[in-house]
Amino acid sequence: MLHRLRWLIWKDLLDSLRSQTALVVLLSPLLLALMMQTVTRRNDLKSIPVAVAGPMDSGFLRVLDDHPGLKVQRCPDLPSAKTLLEQRRAVLCLEIPPHFDTHFIQRQRPQLKIWTDSSRPTQSLLAREYLRACLRQQLQTDSLPVQFQVADAGRGQPQDFWFASAVVLASMSAMVIAAANLVEEKEAGTLQQMLLSPASPTELWIGKLAVSSALGTAAAMSVVALRGPSLAAFWGALGLTAVASFVFAALGGVIGLLAKGPAAASSWTGICFIAFFAPASLSETSQALSRWAQASPAFYLYDGLQRTVLGQESATSQVVNFAVLISLGVLLTWVGARLLRNYR
Repeated sequence: MLHRLRWLIWKDLLDSLRSQTALVVLLSPLLLALMMQTVTRRNDLKSIPVAVAGPMDSGFLRVLDDHPGLKVQRCPDLPSAKTLLEQRRAVLCLEIPPHFDTHFIQRQRPQLKIWTDSSRPTQSLLAREYLRACLRQQLQTDSLPVQFQVADAGRGQPQDFWFASAVVLASMSAMVIAAANLVEEKEAGTLQQMLLSPASPTELWIGKLAVSSALGTAAAMSVVALRGPSLAAFWGALGLTAVASFVFAALGGVIGLLAKGPAAASSWTGICFIAFFAPASLSETSQALSRWAQASPAFYLYDGLQRTVLGQESATSQVVNFAVLISLGVLLTWVGARLLRNYR
């Protein structure tokens, strides 16, 4: 009995290790944990640009200069600092009043005026925490006798912290749908029958991806609609999500053609989810992941949404994001058509 039980356990263990789905499930938490550890424990945070107007001999300003997480840009006056904020060359604008250091040390509760770019909520939140850390360092205490006056320079909202990530996640659903559809048609034999039709492989490929990309676009735009953007920002987001959803659908289609069975397709789409989504979502804060994220289509959708919907920039200003996504769509369309032609 023990011999049979040991044999059954060993067989199930080998089957589980050979299963790509099981390996992805087991390795996914480890990969995500390693990414987070890189950001939080290895000093991988990006320097946040901050525009500061105030006395050049301020002790608080010197403390800000020494902070590793801040890139301080000294400005001669407040309008110059606000200009940098409006041009998105700074995430936060700070006005240090005269005699701030004296009043701060004497605990007379001086006022500190802050303007933040709410279209970049993650970096704005980090910058404000860095300011508090600098104040504690100067006073050598946890209590902060300072009156903060905070205003948002952008058009974002506090709940926008996960907005772009949620839209990217919804758009990436097109990849899963396309991969599953291609695998099912391969196993059912209907894909081979369609290849015998007069339609060219490119026409078949685009037709196969139309539904998946449309569903991904609809899911992503439902999140955008809940945000309530302006009409111009809505159309800009629609263009970005439509192109990005087609790219994700094309990638899922390639996975479906290459994968040997539903389990393999699910595994590869899961790997792509981790490799694309996590770096794009953490690209605002992590220096290493921001470079890695630029190799994935998710980053260009994420960055475009930050600028179009949250920053309220026009769609024409997103030339690079649109160009990269369209180029990837054309490339994957060519790859998919070649795979279909060889599949005959």
